[in-house]
Amino acid sequence: MNADANRPNRQPATLGGRALRRIATCAARATGLRHHSDLGWPRFEGGPIGKGTPILLIHGFGVDGLTMLQLARRLVRAHHVVVPDLPGFGLHPDHDPGTIDFEFFLSAIDDLIATLGLNPPVLVGSSMGGAIAGGYAASRPTAVAGLVVIGPAGIEPPIDTEVFAAAKRDEHLLRVDSAESFERIYKLNFTRPPWMPRFMKRIVAAEAAIRAEDHEVILRNLEDLMLGSADRFLDIECPTEIIWGADDRIIHPSGAACWQAAIPSAYTTIVENAGHSTMVEKPDEVADIVTRLMRRIDGNDGDDENDGDSTSANSVQRGPADSR
Repeated sequence: MNADANRPNRQPATLGGRALRRIATCAARATGLRHHSDLGWPRFEGGPIGKGTPILLIHGFGVDGLTMLQLARRLVRAHHVVVPDLPGFGLHPDHDPGTIDFEFFLSAIDDLIATLGLNPPVLVGSSMGGAIAGGYAASRPTAVAGLVVIGPAGIEPPIDTEVFAAAKRDEHLLRVDSAESFERIYKLNFTRPPWMPRFMKRIVAAEAAIRAEDHEVILRNLEDLMLGSADRFLDIECPTEIIWGADDRIIHPSGAACWQAAIPSAYTTIVENAGHSTMVEKPDEVADIVTRLMRRIDGNDGDDENDGDSTSANSVQRGPADSR
């Protein structure tokens, strides 16, 4: 059992934050995803355990597993799905932020898989979570069945976004310490930001501001990851899908070609009319891609090429042959 198993989970600091958590938990339960607070890993989990390959959804920086729930609910009927809060984020038991870096996250995924007794899963990671998933697949090839990265960090794109240009000036534009900074970052994540009531934005911003200093420390620990090279991902051998929003303003979609070059056997899909949080803005298309990968892994290809066409109306897909 892991070191956090007997430590209390973190709780939202505000009354509004606690209310939003309860609402999200109830909504997730209605789709087959129950929230678990045991074993040191606060997580949403559901689907048929022991049937096929499990799916582990890994969230990005500054958020938590809630951001992956739209995708999770589209997968949970057919697959065992686990959506954890990573150390330093969400409800995960507190850690010294100074200790949380890339290797820490890789060890945390070791712990999660062992604690839950998962068979080698398909890792689906967004942004920072994509880099963690990719690094895990490269360093522990027998522990991973497949990989999906969504607008991943980890390889510096050829073209800077405003966020990357600022990082090179030692300015961190992803810090949320006010309602105004939350609104700016919220807009950066989407082509068309989903409507959110103003009171809800204030609650989320207030919760984020409480952890702004801790997240600043973690982000600085991850600078070499944000501005890294492809070297750490060259050993990825498992079936892989790369997904990028065509309008990503946080990690420029020119990075997709770098990931494709690092993993020549991967398939890349550029999703039109989507920003950085593609799994929120276009959950159906992302779910189709994950499902296609699951069919290959679980030996149920079916009409795989035609299945992939379901994403083509609003996306541009490139396979291994196109990367040569």
